[in-house]
Amino acid sequence: MRIRIVGLCILAVVAISAITVSSASAAAPEFGRCVKATGGKFKDSKCTLGSVPGEEKYEWLPGVVKNKFTSKIKATTIATLETVGGTKITCTGETSTGEYTGLKTIGKMVATFTGCETSKLKCESPGKPGEGVIVTSPLGGPIGFETEVSPASKDHLASELHSESGNVAEFSCAGLPVVVKGSVLHKITANAMKLTATEKFTASKGEQKPDHFAGGTVDEHTLESNTNGGPFEEAGQTITSILTNEEKVEANSVV
Repeated sequence: MRIRIVGLCILAVVAISAITVSSASAAAPEFGRCVKATGGKFKDSKCTLGSVPGEEKYEWLPGVVKNKFTSKIKATTIATLETVGGTKITCTGETSTGEYTGLKTIGKMVATFTGCETSKLKCESPGKPGEGVIVTSPLGGPIGFETEVSPASKDHLASELHSESGNVAEFSCAGLPVVVKGSVLHKITANAMKLTATEKFTASKGEQKPDHFAGGTVDEHTLESNTNGGPFEEAGQTITSILTNEEKVEANSVV
């Protein structure tokens, strides 16, 4: 008996306040905050450029001081992971913890999925964390441009996650082993400071959307899974989760 199952990976990213500036710089995109500061370049906490001398009271500060975040699946929704061959795995619960590890990266993120099954067969990670429980490896990755337009404040950003060491996840369903590798990408909110944000992974028939950064190639970032020694198969993930930061954070496309 063979089961083809898609692997698990969840992504967390942050959003920040609307910014009006003339053009993007080489530093963008990056995580940071817009805070009150004497001699700043902006007139409000949305980092809007001042037009009248003396109204500049805020400044963009790169980086995150309180750098930890958590996420939890949106109530009454499920996480669905599907291969291009049409096999699905569903999970009724998800929580994760992670950190902002740099100006453009998140890391040390571990996601725990619960109520996981495929074809009514329960799935479970090694170490017996519980029936239907799948735990990912520590995950991390960069943010980047999903699209680049003019003005730069209208750019769309995306975040990528991959295993920081080894495979994304290893688990079994009804005793059949599953290995998940690769990476996953999803759009994130840009230019808006947020304490909490709704994050969505989108896929259709095993194809992740988006699957590459601007300038990249199709399927540059995809998940793959195999079962019982079979060939790896492309897979996509859909999930809606609520991200909560320790402090308001922004992913800025224009700094």
